[in-house]
Amino acid sequence: MKVCLKLFATFRHYLPPGTRGGACEVTLPPGSRVSDLLALFGVPDEESRVILVNGRDAGPDRVLQDDDVVAVFPAMAGG
Repeated sequence: MKVCLKLFATFRHYLPPGTRGGACEVTLPPGSRVSDLLALFGVPDEESRVILVNGRDAGPDRVLQDDDVVAVFPAMAGG
């Protein structure tokens, strides 16, 4: 299955060299989870982040489907 991974801000450096627009298409085996996708690109588990799948909040255990769009942002803090 194919999914689109979009990494933002400080996470962009985990994308392959030459990636344009902060996004790339990835082929994964059926049953893959968000955590599998992020591990494939070396995004550390311990970094705080916000994950969206198709524009909706998702956790690392979310099972991905063909044509899903996964967006990952660093967690923001403020007051």
